[in-house]
Amino acid sequence: MKKIRGQYFYKHFNFLYKIYALYIKHNSFIPRKFHSVFGEDVFANKFFKKLDKGFYVDVGSYHPFFWSNTYLLFKRKWEGINVDINHLSVELFNIARPNDYNVNASVSNTKKKTKKYYTKNMINTMSTTDLSSAKTSYLNGYDVRSIRCLKLNDIIEKSSFKNRKINFLNIDTEKTELDVLKSLNFKKYQPELICVEIHHRGSSPKNKFELTKHPVYLFLKKRRYKIVWKKEYSIIFSYLGKNSIKSI
Repeated sequence: MKKIRGQYFYKHFNFLYKIYALYIKHNSFIPRKFHSVFGEDVFANKFFKKLDKGFYVDVGSYHPFFWSNTYLLFKRKWEGINVDINHLSVELFNIARPNDYNVNASVSNTKKKTKKYYTKNMINTMSTTDLSSAKTSYLNGYDVRSIRCLKLNDIIEKSSFKNRKINFLNIDTEKTELDVLKSLNFKKYQPELICVEIHHRGSSPKNKFELTKHPVYLFLKKRRYKIVWKKEYSIIFSYLGKNSIKSI
């Protein structure tokens, strides 16, 4: 009986959730200066102000416009790929951005077909495949689930965007960003602009981790990227210093 009740609740919850998704789709005109957390979307929008109908890839996309680094670009007729390990997030993208390629998966450079991930209840921004990050984020416990694991390169190759250059790559995967970057063929797709979350600070001044020593920074520097914008742990890199701004 409990199992039947659980299935009944889940079925109707999903139905109500889709109604909510349709509502937000048609009410996304609420005026805001930016839709991202720190204004990353405003910088990206200005960076590409002369480029119409560009191509973005958003890994750890979370939501079509709440805290989204790609929504302003989407409003300008850009299109792209959105990947998230939370299936409810992907359902929202299927409704709000039906012409995008929306994928429910974990992005990694591993050969494993599936991976454990850690989450809590419904849609949230802290779902991750990194156990240490989960223990920090979910102080009252978390659920352990399984998700298919794909390389970013393979996701792009299976989409209708496989022959397009990436204009904007956004990665927010709760401490697995380097693994995502390693799964992309930079020679073929060479993103112009990359926004990535880098937790470069420790819990105390004594444990402060310098940004320029972080593996993600070193990985991108080696591929001729430089920092053009940063706020807290959100960092934007530009290939070969395009739109010349003082680098770090």
